[in-house]
Amino acid sequence: MKIADHIEMLEIKIPMGEHEMVIHPVVIYTEDQAVLIDTGVPGCYDTIMQQIDPAYPVKTIILSHDDLDHVGSLPQFLEATQDQLNVYAQAKDAGAINGTHPFAKAKPERIDTVLEPLSEHLQQSFRRVFSANTPDNVTHVLQGNEILPFGEGLQVIHTPGHTPGHTSFYDIASKTLFAADAMIVENGELQGPNPMFTLDMEQATESLRAFQQLPIETVICYHGGLFKGDIQQRLNEIVNPS
Repeated sequence: MKIADHIEMLEIKIPMGEHEMVIHPVVIYTEDQAVLIDTGVPGCYDTIMQQIDPAYPVKTIILSHDDLDHVGSLPQFLEATQDQLNVYAQAKDAGAINGTHPFAKAKPERIDTVLEPLSEHLQQSFRRVFSANTPDNVTHVLQGNEILPFGEGLQVIHTPGHTPGHTSFYDIASKTLFAADAMIVENGELQGPNPMFTLDMEQATESLRAFQQLPIETVICYHGGLFKGDIQQRLNEIVNPS
C-alpha cells in the first residue's frame, strides 16, 4: 500500500499453524535504492521482494529491534547482496543482531521451532549469520535522535521497553510514524504495546511520550498496519489512562 510518493507499507501473511500472522514492513524509496525497515521471519525474503519495486535495489535495511519476526530474513538479504548491505540497528539490540549476545526474547528452543520447517540452507544461513563466529551484521549503530538521510529525513526515536533497543522512526516529509512494535493496531484502534511480548511495559508506555512531540498524521504499526485519526488524542489516552 502506497502511503506517500516515497513510502510503501507491505503486507506479509505468515502461516502460524492454524492461524496467520500479518506483518507490515515498510519501504522507503530514494533516488537509487529501496530502504527496508524490518525483514520478517526467517524465510520471508521472496515474499518481501515480490512487493518491492524491482527498479530499486535493496541496499539498506533498518532493524527496529531484535525480535525474530523483524530480523529473521536478514541472512537472505545479506546473501543476495553478497554482504554489501547497510544495516542499521540501535546500540542496545545490536549485539543480538550481530550474534555476539542472545536475542532478548527468543530462547534457543524457540529458534529451533521457527527454523525447523525451513530448508537446511536457510537454517544454516540463519545460524551462521547470527553467530559470534562471523563478522558483525550491523554497519551503522543508532543511539537515538539521529536524522537518517532517507526521504527528506528519517528521524530515529529510541523507544525502549518492548526490547532495550526498540526503535521507531518518523518520516519528516510525510509526517508518518513507523512505530514498529511500540504500538499495535487492533480492530481498527491504535493501542499501546502488546504486554504479552513486551519486556518492560512501564518503560514501553513511557517511551510513547516521545511521539507526543511530533506532528504525526499517519501511523504504521508492524502488527495491525495503518492508522489515521486523532493520533495525539489516542496517544494521550494510552499514556495517561483514566
